[in-house]
Amino acid sequence: MRKIIFFCALTLPLSWSKPSKTSFQLIQEINSRQTSWKAGLNSLKNIKSRLGFLGLHPDSDYKIATKHHKIDQTSIPETFDARDKWPECKDFIGNIRDQGACGSCWAFASTEVMSDRLCIVTNGETKFEFSPENLLTCCEICRYNCVGGYTAQAWNFLINEGIVSGGDYNSSEGCQPYSESAFKNGVVPKCVKTCQNNNYDVKYNDDKHYGDSFYTLETNVSQIQVEIMTNGPVMATFNVFEDFVYYQDGVFNQRNYVAFWSIFLFLGVYYHVSGEMIARHVVKVIGWGTENGVPYWLIANSWGTWWGKLEGFVKIRQETNECAIEQEMAAGEVHIGNKKSTTG
Repeated sequence: MRKIIFFCALTLPLSWSKPSKTSFQLIQEINSRQTSWKAGLNSLKNIKSRLGFLGLHPDSDYKIATKHHKIDQTSIPETFDARDKWPECKDFIGNIRDQGACGSCWAFASTEVMSDRLCIVTNGETKFEFSPENLLTCCEICRYNCVGGYTAQAWNFLINEGIVSGGDYNSSEGCQPYSESAFKNGVVPKCVKTCQNNNYDVKYNDDKHYGDSFYTLETNVSQIQVEIMTNGPVMATFNVFEDFVYYQDGVFNQRNYVAFWSIFLFLGVYYHVSGEMIARHVVKVIGWGTENGVPYWLIANSWGTWWGKLEGFVKIRQETNECAIEQEMAAGEVHIGNKKSTTG
């Protein structure tokens, strides 16, 4: 079984109380190195509270299945975007959510992938937005308050207990929208087994949807690509360094142009340049591509559309296991219908 690496989110305040450089020093250093991406100040408060991945499962001996695909390299395109492959689910797949002041990235990435995959497997007929609030509050063994959680436990909760619907904070969508307590204060509310949206007319137990399986993927680019293009977006865990916080978009690159109009080519592929590692983070991977010869994963972050200048998306370098992003990718199967699977 693969080795599961843990990171104690409780050390985050220490990492940020003594940063290796000031924000402006770090930004200047990144941009002076002429990297493939541009750094700048993002309007994001309390970044340390948003980072919290404690591992796949608290028990290092817990066995998690690894899925293996038969690979036909000729069938893997150079560029892929799940929004284009499944246009009937584009509004779900491309939705950038906001976890706010809580280290609940594990809950957001999990429920985002669950929502996308249920939409995909039903050909767009079931657009059910799984509630990170419900998962965060009711699966106590999934997390340690608002400072991190476990993705395998999240999917086990889906399989065994079910999760209701729920949109972002202030959205008034679904049974249990994201709470002010988690979003603004970074405090996990008590588990409530009733719908918290007065405008939602489905009862709590009737709203639950379930899962059938959870699995990890091999640390192999082609395996990951086939999984995404076959079944939909996946979750990825990666090491967050100080410079990632300042990711914005591309930088002007005049040296690599091949034609006159290519002078206007901009890049935006992130790779670690400078700064200390501060935490581990979970995000959703929806595709891949290449910019000026640099392959990347197309990532949907959960810090809102105003983070960076790609409306909440980020491109992270592919094929080099950048920041360990190809090391612990995972996904699962969502059960069709709102009845518990007899095999789950």
